[in-house]
Amino acid sequence: MGTSDKQFFGPLTLHQKSEKPSIFKCEKPTECACVLCDEIFSLPASEKQFLTHLFMEHRLVIADVNEIADLRGYVKYWKQRFKDQNLPYYCTTMLLDNKPDGTKSKNEEYFLLSDVLPEDKELRSNLRQSKLEILLERHAFEREDKIYSKECLFCRYVSNGTRANYLNHLYEKHNFHIAKPDNLIFVDDLVDLIASKLEKLQCIFCEGLFKDRTILKEHMRKKGHKRINPANKEYDKFFLVNYVGDKHTLPTYRLNKPNTSKYSNANKEEYEQDSNVDSDPEWSEWTEENGPLITCLLCDQTEMEFESILNHMERKHEFSFSKATSGFDFYHKIKIVNYIRRQIHLKQCLSCETKFDDSRNLEKHLKEMKHWTLHKEKWDQPEYYFPTYEDDLFLCFIHDEDESWWSSDEQEVENQNNMCDNISKEMALSVLSD
Repeated sequence: MGTSDKQFFGPLTLHQKSEKPSIFKCEKPTECACVLCDEIFSLPASEKQFLTHLFMEHRLVIADVNEIADLRGYVKYWKQRFKDQNLPYYCTTMLLDNKPDGTKSKNEEYFLLSDVLPEDKELRSNLRQSKLEILLERHAFEREDKIYSKECLFCRYVSNGTRANYLNHLYEKHNFHIAKPDNLIFVDDLVDLIASKLEKLQCIFCEGLFKDRTILKEHMRKKGHKRINPANKEYDKFFLVNYVGDKHTLPTYRLNKPNTSKYSNANKEEYEQDSNVDSDPEWSEWTEENGPLITCLLCDQTEMEFESILNHMERKHEFSFSKATSGFDFYHKIKIVNYIRRQIHLKQCLSCETKFDDSRNLEKHLKEMKHWTLHKEKWDQPEYYFPTYEDDLFLCFIHDEDESWWSSDEQEVENQNNMCDNISKEMALSVLSD
């Protein structure tokens, strides 16, 4: 597969969805000039094209773009600053052996603009604070506005007054509790979003679709789905705490010093029982049955033991990971695992790269054609230093064949230092290319 044909995707998780979109991102279209030239982009619609332009045309990468509260304001500031000094003055400079299009070339310069620079860190903080002040003004308006009028989501009652009155009606009359009014922002958009889902006969909690309104109402009532799903990131922007930050602190415990003269055996037994780890319900639930699971490289099968997952792959898929990686070092094995994960995710054969529409057809093809040959030129790429899945426990059990628990720390440090020089450029290139 050529460089132009490669498919790139964000971080994945094996056992749950992990998406963290920026809640500060403004949906209102706004024009933004490139930080280093006069080309204009429409944000947020063309944000990806804008960032690609910075990399391909100017070799500039902005770190953690998703955490910038006002990208247009950020770019406007640096556009002015770059008139005073060139890129190397403000940015981290990296020398890599590839041009942006992938062509091999020695010592090509790339620039990373990040909050490692104190000026950049302060700018990001100020932009976030300014955005937060605007949001707090909006929140204050929604609390004090007394001419809000809206028809109920579940009946024909029209609420006149404050948004709090409307939300209280939903709770008192229909047992539908979203959140305390003081904790919400953009209430109008939230109510409209919920209304649109109900009009599509879609469950608010599980997102399931139903044939008619009666079946939907019965489903939501019986399943307890008359509420929004806190795990659904779509709702994050409607809760003020997500903008302000988590202010929770650890609980403080006041321990009264016991009177040793009156400290009875009964009290001592009670104290010992409370201090026992097994008596803590949170710890007692952490049994082997609830432990982390290792996922098969070729299907969705999970096991708690590494040997069990290896045996499963040999038994069901006729694939021996040990034989396939025999003679390779630790970092090569890491690359192989991430390469296999990526190919299976894309439903492509490990050897011939034939693409399938269904995972079962891919499994059948691999088994029947015995396409277990892993071509080094395909998997030995810097991008496979990085996990395909963020929570891939399989990677935790990989080790060198000659690795010993009794090897000296000095030897381990020396090996790590040797490997560091070999992979640093490849990893930096992979970050920029992605």
